[in-house]
Amino acid sequence: MKRNFTLLVLLIALISSLSYGQESSINSYSNQFIENCIREVFQDKANELVFNSNSRRLSAIQDFFKNRLEIVSYKQEYEQKDLIKLSSIGLSNKYNSQLTRDVSFNQSTFNPLKYKLDIFPGNTVMYKVDNTDYIIIIKPSRNK
Repeated sequence: MKRNFTLLVLLIALISSLSYGQESSINSYSNQFIENCIREVFQDKANELVFNSNSRRLSAIQDFFKNRLEIVSYKQEYEQKDLIKLSSIGLSNKYNSQLTRDVSFNQSTFNPLKYKLDIFPGNTVMYKVDNTDYIIIIKPSRNK
Protein backbone atom coordinates (compact mmCIF):
# COMPACT_ATOMS: atom_id res chain seq x y z
CA MET A 1 0.00 0.00 0.00
CA LYS A 2 2.79 2.38 0.95
CA ARG A 3 4.59 1.54 -2.30
CA ASN A 4 1.47 2.30 -4.37
CA PHE A 5 1.05 5.63 -2.60
CA THR A 6 4.70 6.53 -3.24
CA LEU A 7 4.33 5.62 -6.92
CA LEU A 8 1.18 7.70 -7.17
CA VAL A 9 2.90 10.72 -5.60
CA LEU A 10 5.87 10.34 -7.96
CA LEU A 11 3.57 10.05 -10.96
CA ILE A 12 1.66 13.19 -9.97
CA ALA A 13 4.92 15.06 -9.40
CA LEU A 14 6.22 13.98 -12.80
CA ILE A 15 3.05 15.01 -14.61
CA SER A 16 2.99 18.34 -12.77
CA SER A 17 6.60 19.13 -13.60
CA LEU A 18 6.05 18.28 -17.26
CA SER A 19 2.98 20.46 -17.56
CA TYR A 20 4.56 23.41 -15.73
CA GLY A 21 7.81 23.01 -17.63
CA GLN A 22 6.15 23.56 -20.98
CA GLU A 23 6.19 27.10 -22.22
CA SER A 24 2.74 28.28 -23.16
CA SER A 25 3.34 29.84 -26.53
CA ILE A 26 -0.25 30.54 -27.52
CA ASN A 27 -1.14 33.89 -26.10
CA SER A 28 -4.58 34.46 -24.66
CA TYR A 29 -5.92 37.72 -26.01
CA SER A 30 -9.17 39.12 -24.69
CA ASN A 31 -11.86 40.30 -27.06
CA GLN A 32 -11.35 43.80 -25.64
CA PHE A 33 -7.63 43.72 -26.47
CA ILE A 34 -8.40 42.55 -30.01
CA GLU A 35 -11.00 45.30 -30.41
CA ASN A 36 -8.48 47.91 -29.21
CA CYS A 37 -5.92 46.65 -31.73
CA ILE A 38 -8.48 46.86 -34.54
CA ARG A 39 -9.54 50.37 -33.54
CA GLU A 40 -5.92 51.53 -33.34
CA VAL A 41 -5.26 50.44 -36.92
CA PHE A 42 -8.62 51.11 -38.61
CA GLN A 43 -9.56 54.23 -36.60
CA ASP A 44 -12.91 55.69 -37.73
CA LYS A 45 -13.27 52.97 -40.39
CA ALA A 46 -13.23 50.15 -37.80
CA ASN A 47 -17.01 49.87 -37.53
CA GLU A 48 -17.56 50.05 -41.27
CA LEU A 49 -14.76 47.69 -42.29
CA VAL A 50 -14.62 45.25 -39.38
CA PHE A 51 -17.35 45.38 -36.74
CA ASN A 52 -20.47 46.21 -38.79
CA SER A 53 -19.27 44.60 -41.97
CA ASN A 54 -20.80 41.63 -43.72
CA SER A 55 -17.28 40.45 -44.38
CA ARG A 56 -15.62 37.79 -42.27
CA ARG A 57 -12.87 40.22 -41.30
CA LEU A 58 -13.70 40.28 -37.57
CA SER A 59 -13.83 36.50 -37.25
CA ALA A 60 -10.63 36.18 -39.30
CA ILE A 61 -8.82 38.66 -37.04
CA GLN A 62 -10.10 36.92 -33.91
CA ASP A 63 -8.96 33.56 -35.29
CA PHE A 64 -5.56 35.07 -36.04
CA PHE A 65 -5.10 36.36 -32.47
CA LYS A 66 -6.55 33.37 -30.66
CA ASN A 67 -5.37 30.42 -32.75
CA ARG A 68 -2.57 31.30 -35.12
CA LEU A 69 -0.39 33.96 -33.46
CA GLU A 70 2.39 32.98 -31.07
CA ILE A 71 5.04 35.14 -29.48
CA VAL A 72 7.76 32.98 -28.00
CA SER A 73 11.21 33.37 -26.56
CA TYR A 74 14.04 32.58 -28.94
CA LYS A 75 15.18 28.97 -28.79
CA GLN A 76 18.12 27.17 -30.33
CA GLU A 77 15.76 25.37 -32.72
CA TYR A 78 15.13 28.69 -34.52
CA GLU A 79 18.85 29.10 -35.29
CA GLN A 80 18.60 27.73 -38.83
CA LYS A 81 15.18 29.20 -39.61
CA ASP A 82 14.74 32.01 -42.10
CA LEU A 83 13.56 34.74 -39.75
CA ILE A 84 12.24 38.03 -41.10
CA LYS A 85 13.17 41.05 -38.99
CA LEU A 86 10.16 42.98 -37.73
CA SER A 87 11.99 46.22 -38.57
CA SER A 88 11.88 45.27 -42.26
CA ILE A 89 8.06 45.16 -42.25
CA GLY A 90 6.07 48.28 -43.11
CA LEU A 91 3.28 49.79 -41.06
CA SER A 92 -0.41 49.26 -41.88
CA ASN A 93 -1.14 52.96 -41.81
CA LYS A 94 -3.74 53.26 -44.58
CA TYR A 95 -6.50 54.21 -42.11
CA ASN A 96 -4.29 55.69 -39.38
CA SER A 97 -1.46 57.84 -40.67
CA GLN A 98 -0.37 58.47 -37.07
CA LEU A 99 0.75 54.87 -36.47
CA THR A 100 4.35 54.55 -35.36
CA ARG A 101 6.67 51.64 -34.76
CA ASP A 102 6.96 50.43 -31.21
CA VAL A 103 10.03 51.96 -29.56
CA SER A 104 10.36 48.97 -27.27
CA PHE A 105 8.74 45.56 -27.48
CA ASN A 106 6.19 44.51 -24.88
CA GLN A 107 4.68 41.11 -25.55
CA SER A 108 1.47 41.86 -23.66
CA THR A 109 0.71 45.12 -25.52
CA PHE A 110 2.11 44.35 -28.97
CA ASN A 111 -0.40 45.01 -31.76
CA PRO A 112 0.55 42.86 -34.76
CA LEU A 113 -2.14 44.53 -36.88
CA LYS A 114 0.01 47.69 -36.92
CA TYR A 115 2.48 45.91 -39.18
CA LYS A 116 2.02 44.50 -42.66
CA LEU A 117 2.62 40.98 -41.42
CA ASP A 118 1.38 38.10 -43.54
CA ILE A 119 -1.52 37.05 -41.32
CA PHE A 120 -2.79 34.50 -43.85
CA PRO A 121 0.39 32.65 -44.81
CA GLY A 122 0.38 29.40 -46.76
CA ASN A 123 3.04 28.07 -44.39
CA THR A 124 4.20 29.09 -40.94
CA VAL A 125 6.01 32.43 -41.00
CA MET A 126 8.44 33.64 -38.33
CA TYR A 127 9.49 37.19 -37.53
CA LYS A 128 12.38 38.16 -35.26
CA VAL A 129 11.68 41.12 -33.02
CA ASP A 130 14.83 43.21 -33.38
CA ASN A 131 17.05 43.60 -30.30
CA THR A 132 15.00 41.11 -28.27
CA ASP A 133 14.80 37.38 -27.69
CA TYR A 134 11.27 37.21 -29.11
CA ILE A 135 9.99 35.46 -32.20
CA ILE A 136 6.54 36.11 -33.67
CA ILE A 137 5.13 32.96 -35.24
CA ILE A 138 2.12 33.08 -37.54
CA LYS A 139 0.56 29.77 -38.47
CA PRO A 140 -1.51 29.22 -41.60
CA SER A 141 -5.27 29.30 -41.39
CA ARG A 142 -6.98 25.93 -41.12
CA ASN A 143 -9.92 27.24 -43.16
CA LYS A 144 -8.24 27.41 -46.54
